[in-house]
Amino acid sequence: MDIDLSIIIISYNTRDITRQCLNSIRSSTFTSKIEIILVDNNSQDGSVSMVKKEFPEVKIIENVENKYFAIANNQGFSISSGRWVLLLNSDTLLKDDNVQKMLDFADSMPANVGCLGPIIKNIDGTIQSYGFSGLSHYDMFVKHFKLDKIVPQFLAKYVLPIGTYAYNKNIPHRVYWVSGAAMMLRSSMYRKLGGLNESLEFYGEEPELGFRMEKNGYQTIVYPFSEITHLGGQSTTQKCDMRISLRRYDLIVTQTVGRRYAIGTSFITLLAYFGKYVLKRESNIKNLIYYEWSVIKYMMNHI
Repeated sequence: MDIDLSIIIISYNTRDITRQCLNSIRSSTFTSKIEIILVDNNSQDGSVSMVKKEFPEVKIIENVENKYFAIANNQGFSISSGRWVLLLNSDTLLKDDNVQKMLDFADSMPANVGCLGPIIKNIDGTIQSYGFSGLSHYDMFVKHFKLDKIVPQFLAKYVLPIGTYAYNKNIPHRVYWVSGAAMMLRSSMYRKLGGLNESLEFYGEEPELGFRMEKNGYQTIVYPFSEITHLGGQSTTQKCDMRISLRRYDLIVTQTVGRRYAIGTSFITLLAYFGKYVLKRESNIKNLIYYEWSVIKYMMNHI
């Protein structure tokens, strides 16, 4: 049987959330052939036994340690058969024929479209993600200084970077990368690029993949007529300390834009945060300022 879509889910101590996710897939409408692959990162909450008992159709890879996001998804891909793969967080909920519509649209796209993402919504229905613009200084300047809110619509497509598209977010539009909560990838491209970057610990896998895709001539599209609910952060509630955060950020920077370029990006972000603090005096902005200054110092010390 030819498989059209392989849905790959990573679980880590999210038994009840994973059950909801799998039930939402089961109740969704598909006219294409799909398979579901669960990669469990050594959960201790009975996730695997629950899936085996309640969802026997699901293929399972049981890791004896936490392999994190990139390695686990690559493991799932290694046993997948679909023309497309959907990397899906365990804390997401599908509905109706949303994924089928995105798959149909994906099949209508030229071969250089390697990734599609839906609109990601919060549980209350508000928008969590429309996709993201790139990593350039100009991208960051537009993002932090809200130029997409100022530029007239008739000029937007000429002066705003890819992924901003304030004037047409309700039609399919190109971005640089989409949220890994629900990311549909052309299997041939995924294989050609070597999958997700396994040297990244648990941070920045999506923008790094988007960076490699652009370098290799592939595009990413947001398909806004498909919506997926993302509960958010159910398997990553434990906060890491500043040193770990900076090291993880450094890993993605050194493999994309480079440390010197990242320093410039952080200065732009820092300037924006200073402006916000002057206007709003909110304490959380002080924390953001502290973090960006820490990034700058870290990068300068490692050049």
